[in-house]
Amino acid sequence: MSLCAVIVAIGAFLINQSDDYDVWWHVVIGKNILSDLSIPTVDQFARASLGRPYHDSHWLFQIMLAVSDRFGGMVGVEAFMVAIWTATLAFCRKAASQWSSPLTSDVLLFLAAMASVERFIPRPEIISFLMISLFYLLLQKGKYKTWPEMTIFAALQAIWANSHGLFVFGPVMAGCYLLVAVVRFVKNKEEKEIFSLSRLMLVLLAGTLATPFGLNGWRYALLLFTEATSSSSVILKSVGELRPTFCSAAMSTTAFWFYVVLLVVAIIAIIPAALRKSVPLERLLIVCVMGAASLTGRRNVVLFALVAAPLISELLPDFFSLKGKCARITTVATTIVILAWSWYPLSGRFYLANSIPSQFGWGASPLFFPLGLPTFLERINFKGQVFNSNALGGFYLYHRYPNQIPLTDGRWEVYENGKLESIWEAPHNKLKWRQLIEAYDIRGLLIGHASPEAKALLPFLPTDSGWRLVYLDYAASFWLRTDVAPLPPAISLSAGTSLALQPLGVENGLMMNHFFELTGSKELQLRNLQQTLAFARDSESIPERIGTIEIESGKMAEAEYTFKELNQRYPKNIIALKNLAFLAYQRGDTKNAELLLRHVLSINPNDKESRKNLLLVGHRSIK
Repeated sequence: MSLCAVIVAIGAFLINQSDDYDVWWHVVIGKNILSDLSIPTVDQFARASLGRPYHDSHWLFQIMLAVSDRFGGMVGVEAFMVAIWTATLAFCRKAASQWSSPLTSDVLLFLAAMASVERFIPRPEIISFLMISLFYLLLQKGKYKTWPEMTIFAALQAIWANSHGLFVFGPVMAGCYLLVAVVRFVKNKEEKEIFSLSRLMLVLLAGTLATPFGLNGWRYALLLFTEATSSSSVILKSVGELRPTFCSAAMSTTAFWFYVVLLVVAIIAIIPAALRKSVPLERLLIVCVMGAASLTGRRNVVLFALVAAPLISELLPDFFSLKGKCARITTVATTIVILAWSWYPLSGRFYLANSIPSQFGWGASPLFFPLGLPTFLERINFKGQVFNSNALGGFYLYHRYPNQIPLTDGRWEVYENGKLESIWEAPHNKLKWRQLIEAYDIRGLLIGHASPEAKALLPFLPTDSGWRLVYLDYAASFWLRTDVAPLPPAISLSAGTSLALQPLGVENGLMMNHFFELTGSKELQLRNLQQTLAFARDSESIPERIGTIEIESGKMAEAEYTFKELNQRYPKNIIALKNLAFLAYQRGDTKNAELLLRHVLSINPNDKESRKNLLLVGHRSIK
């Protein structure tokens, strides 16, 4: 029963519309390899890196993705990711179930999976997660002593080395076993494991070299480990997944707290076991190594989660090994809690709370990718170079290659030092922006609503006579240079414009709000938020924004109605109280303004702005 609940909960998170911007270029490169029957060594997939040396350590994974895409498009790619993660978590549970009851194994599997939800994406790292989980299980079971078993290890290591740069963890995990065996040999002259583990280590090291790159594969692995250090570029430091594990952004996510639970429980399990001298040192070393790796960046917490769960199962007493009525009650209660948790992603609240532009389902997310754009560009016969939001570079490549390629994409390591940073800085400087347009002969702009490029470009593009808005959807806008022919009709952002785009849910509305806010289209923004509110009647933030825009637009009566409605539903909403006080003050009702400000201070005595305004209101009322 509990296992079924865990499977449902994991499936609710695992099956999600892809918002991953790397998957597109991985598929394109995989198709290119299959077409040319060779691995690219020179870049041909982005204009800013054209002709640069390219080390493609993911080529085998890319072929797997390309095959999946051939049979099912992005749905096929998502299905491949689900299959890999299913196997990964199955191996993790199998390793845990050797030591504890099914219910305990299920709970630990649930915790490990929830700590990993941010990495439920079709990237090459999922091969590393699969191999780490499988290597741990095989090492734990001692399946490395015969030559057939070592042959399996060698094959797995070779697949790993040709799929992802974290393949070095294969020899590291075996090295933990070998190190303990060497210590035992030195102390007690125990020889039974040292020779088989030495052979295993040699086999795995040979497997890491079974690539087209040889030792260069190890150099690339080092790059992966160091790309988010203090000496990294500004751009790399700004990437969310490369930020520190315990940064404020990571701590606001759901996965982080499941990771913390596993970390705390692992420490609680290890300390008494160490005092009893009953710790399996080989597996403890593996967990410590993965724990250290998990502290280097938030994307690496999965490395720890997958090995911590089985070690906890091995070390902690089995608290769920109950019998009779207590066992049944515990199982039912656990099942209900886990099933209730599965509603979090199914309802869409998980994605809203974690600012993820996705939802439950298959294929690519229409909230993050302009799915109608490729057809539009074909219809207008667009030709020429685009400047694109970096996150949309792979999407553009997938649909336009080989005839057209994006300016940049997410392959950080392929660009010349400083070039990517100069391209990203250009939208913030008018002179550099003009130079960039001329240098690359930019004919079109593809700008994601929530991208860094949008914040710099969208505020001035609507008034720039050199550009015309010709395409708009929930994810992005496309602008054409006005001297490009033929020029399709422009999309107007002025008041009274009738746009076919209407939000189909909260997520759609909030993504469109980014665009309207940045372009200064207050009337369209107001209309969009009012339509969005129909899908989120319990929201406080949307009415707050609606009322603020109404005030900024001079619609004082409408703003007062909006904030009164908000105040009735949420009497302690400070933004509503402050704005009602401001509106009362504006029409000369100082008495009511004073009462409202005092109410604000009763809720938050440290609100300096309200205290200052209260003095101002009191001064006016005396006059």
